[in-house]
Order: sequence, then C-alpha cells, then structure tokens
Amino acid sequence: MILDLRGAKSSDVETGISPISELQACLHSLAEPDHHLDNRSWLVKTDQSLSPDLRHRLAQFAPLWARRRCRLLLPLNGPLDTSVDAEIDRISHLPEPDFVEAAAYAIQGGGFDPRQAASRQSEFIAACEARSFSRGELARSLIDDPEAFRAMLVRTLADCVDEFFAKEWERVHDRLRDEADQTRSRLRGLPLPELISSVSPTAQPVQGGRAVRFDKLQDLTVSLRGNHTFLVPTIHGRPHLIIRGESGFPVVVHYPVAWRGQPASIGEMQQRLTILSDPARLALCRHLVNEAITTSDLARRMKMTRPQVSRHLAKLRAAGVLVSERSGRYVYHRVDVQQLMQIGVDLLRAIVR
Repeated sequence: MILDLRGAKSSDVETGISPISELQACLHSLAEPDHHLDNRSWLVKTDQSLSPDLRHRLAQFAPLWARRRCRLLLPLNGPLDTSVDAEIDRISHLPEPDFVEAAAYAIQGGGFDPRQAASRQSEFIAACEARSFSRGELARSLIDDPEAFRAMLVRTLADCVDEFFAKEWERVHDRLRDEADQTRSRLRGLPLPELISSVSPTAQPVQGGRAVRFDKLQDLTVSLRGNHTFLVPTIHGRPHLIIRGESGFPVVVHYPVAWRGQPASIGEMQQRLTILSDPARLALCRHLVNEAITTSDLARRMKMTRPQVSRHLAKLRAAGVLVSERSGRYVYHRVDVQQLMQIGVDLLRAIVR
C-alpha cells in the first residue's frame, strides 16, 4: 500500500486518540480472536462478561468489523481527542447516503452507491449473501430500513461502552495519549515522509520521499493531497495497521503502538523458519528441549564433530531460541521453550499485519 505525499502538507496532518477507533479494534479482536493471541486473557474475560443480548447483536453486526473495519467506526471528522459519546453521536448525524455507503462497503467488501436503482440494490444483497448468510441478512436490513439499522448499531455501541469499553478505555487511555504526544512532537521536527514512516516498522519512504510504502497486501494508493490526515494509535488493534482513504472522509492511519522491541518482519520470520527447518537443527532441538547439554555431549549423541555442532548452535542462537549458560568448566545449552512458542505468535503477527 502506498501513501502518495505529493502536494500534502504537514499542517494537514493531525495526531491524537480516538475512542471509537479503539472500540472497533476491541470488537474486531472479539470477532477474530485467533489474530490476537497476545491479548487472549482480555478477550476471554470480556467475552464471558457480555450480556446474552449484546453478544447476539455483536454477532449480527460482526461483518462491520471482522475482516474489514467499517469507516463509520474511525474518526469521521475532527477534532480528535474527544469522548466516545461524541464520536458515536457523529455516526447518528451522518447524512443517510454516506452512512449507508460506508456500512455497505464494510459488509460487502466493495463499492456501493445507495442512490442506485432497486435492481442494483438487490444485486448488492445477493453479493453479500454469496459471501455468507449473516452478511446477506445484515445487507438486507441495511437496505430495507437504514435508519432502524443505524439506531440499532448506535445502541449496540453504547451498550459496549457501558458493559466493557468504558473501563478498558480508562485503562489504555494514558498509554495511547503518550504515544500520540510522541508522534505529535515528531510532527514538529521531522519531514512528512519520515513522520509517516515512523509510525510503523513496515513503512519506508519511496520515490525520493514523494510517497511512503507500507508492507500490506492491498494494491492501493491513497493520496494525501488536499485531504486532512489523522494518525491514530491503537493498542487493541495490534498487530494490524489500518489505512483508510475513502472520498469525503479524512485519511486515517490507525497504527499499533510498539511492543517491547519491534515485531519481526516477514523477512526476519523467513530467516528464523529457514534456520529451524534444517533437519540436523531440528534433531538438536529435540535433545535440547528436555535438558541442558554441553557441545561435546551433543556431538556424541548426534554423531557429529564439535565444530559441526557449534555451527548449528550458532544458527539456533541467531534465531533467538538457544540459551547457553556456563557452569564451572562447561557451557550448557538448552532451547528456550517460551521463545520457541513465541515464534508462532510472531509469525502470525507478521502475516496479519
């Protein structure tokens, strides 16, 4: 994905926090928990605390925030740093055609014009039904009565605030504000390409600084010329980075705050997996996962020379899964099981980012 910076001005870029965006990130992670393994305890606790009625409505509306994030649940306009009630109120007052178009895009995953003929609306519903029964039902309710759909969505969001989000927003608010303040400070001191790139380790200036490329699957270019742009940090959105540039709305870059240490890139994960896929190193790991062993003992067990074993151990150390500790005259090696398990989580983060 490319952000085209030609004609963009730093004065058109605003950074701040958005509770509606963080609420959507929470709803996405509840709908797609397998993408958010590092937040499992919060997801389980929150899901168990939901009232049956709210759980049912969240399942009905899930297409709005599961695969695609609905543009309605990102800042619709400024200013940022407002309350979640104020942002939900903006949804209530959005012109109906704009509301329907934004909701329909999230349900179907494609463009939709609510002003088109009834026959095209039927085609839209059929396209949603082809994706899933739940999407078809949601699309039909949107077309049949947009205002009833909107009222139910607003009520559902308000109930989320009451049942779990108000407490969670209080917990993450200060961390998100600190991140936004840091980005705002960079805005005053960095050229625009470097500022945009600084929000993600997967971003880099290209075309001589006229654009920024993000490591995302979408083959899409979003122009910042003449558009107001919001840089909004998220905690529950990790590891996803979301960029939206629909006409009529500000451009939004919803970026995850950093972990302790940056998440691994696709290239780094390929290197780790290549190291671990070697048959000899896999055999070494089977010995080292159960007990700490010296190089000499490993050489004897594996019928290798000490230099051969040392080279394999160096590779495992480079992959971050080997721990070596000296005890007297000997150095004992073992596999760090937690780090080995973490590779799976890091791989998932790199894939879904």
